[in-house]
Amino acid sequence: MSISRRDAIIIGGAGLGAVALSGCGRVASEVRRRKGAEPWREPSDPKTTRLLDRMTFGWSPDEEKLYASLGKETYIERQLKADFDEPVELQMQLGSVDAINMEPVELMDFPRERVIEDLQCAAILRATYGANQLKERMVDFWSNHFNIYSQKKDGAFFKGVEEEEIIRKYAMGNFGDMAKAMSKSPAMMMYLDNEQNVKAHPNENYARELLELHTLGIYGGYTQKDVQEVARCLSGWKVEDRHLVTQLFAHEGPPVAQGLFRFDPKVHDDGEKLVLGQVIPAGGGIKDGERVVQIAIDHPSTAKHLAKKLVLFFTGSRSQGLEVRVAGEYQRTKGDIPSMLRPILQSDEMLAGDPILKRPFNFMVACLRRSGALTDGGPAVQAHLSKLGQPMYEWPMPDGYPVDQLNWANIVLPRWQFAYDLAFGKIANTTIQADSLPMIEKIVGEGSGLTKQRMRLLANHLAAPEFQYA
Repeated sequence: MSISRRDAIIIGGAGLGAVALSGCGRVASEVRRRKGAEPWREPSDPKTTRLLDRMTFGWSPDEEKLYASLGKETYIERQLKADFDEPVELQMQLGSVDAINMEPVELMDFPRERVIEDLQCAAILRATYGANQLKERMVDFWSNHFNIYSQKKDGAFFKGVEEEEIIRKYAMGNFGDMAKAMSKSPAMMMYLDNEQNVKAHPNENYARELLELHTLGIYGGYTQKDVQEVARCLSGWKVEDRHLVTQLFAHEGPPVAQGLFRFDPKVHDDGEKLVLGQVIPAGGGIKDGERVVQIAIDHPSTAKHLAKKLVLFFTGSRSQGLEVRVAGEYQRTKGDIPSMLRPILQSDEMLAGDPILKRPFNFMVACLRRSGALTDGGPAVQAHLSKLGQPMYEWPMPDGYPVDQLNWANIVLPRWQFAYDLAFGKIANTTIQADSLPMIEKIVGEGSGLTKQRMRLLANHLAAPEFQYA
């Protein structure tokens, strides 16, 4: 008799993610330790450091060495293509993270909190060790842009599939393709209640956020009537919850797996609609929703809204001239994301503007990268992230975690505590490498090991006010 991977885990009493956070995690950490890290040194050039801090999840000696070997232009283009080979040890760990490798209906056998723990683990590992760092930053950006609260309904169980098959697939691709895929995301439909959107009782939640947050923006020129009409277009868009036999007896065409998108024509409003000045003819069925999503993607306000968010994300402030250039690239390329990013990464605004206060997730990962830490991304690290105020996938509102620096300015003590606990080895399954900090060696002498004085100096470095900014 053969048993599934899920059954083996349950029978063994290991629980979700245990392999990733135990055996495989230790093996991967040992591989990293033996490979060694580029010896720690002070950043060599402020502009290079600024560029790397903004493009990646934090400057590191290894990243600066890569940048120096390729040169600025080639480095930027390679990051825009996201074609660097990912480290084998990272792939080892991710291969055992069940929340990104199992189907949602299988994950429902596990406690929600363990699934969320697994999702956060994958996010931390990729941000810390991923080779395609710009892509990882954009995954963070788009996951926040299309925010889903994992604690609502079955969001936790569906978030992994959405992250892998939509966010990560299109993060450095085309925005329109991402938005269209997201419109049929079971996780999004459940979070914003579109599964309850039927002709007899329209639900406007997803329709409103599609226009206000995902595409045109709050000042994008739509009206409440547009929201109502979009909701009509999207009526009948659901998540398949019927068993196979029930679907077969319904005689509605080929059955689909539970948990996937399905269109229910019986509850769709098939009348004529008027959206943003464009007529949606009667009788369109599923094409009504597809048409309205495309209208939103093509709207000039969408280009402006995304340009504003991207410029703010990478430069920390508004810049009308740069936003116009980015919006122009969106319209010229019909939503190509690398084309929108290129003028930002090459801009004076990014290299010469004011520092940006790192959001908690960025700060935590930057500390791990700067110190050459070995981590499993597990519960101990995640507990600090929660205290820092940004546990991944747990923002309840559809607008995502705030980007405004003022929202994070008063969270100081947890940052210091994380830096000190990291330096002094108080975070389970997370350690710093003894050979990664020659800066400290200069003060206490070579070969001194991880003395208390050495660790205190490291902690002070990571907790220093200037380190809080990118």
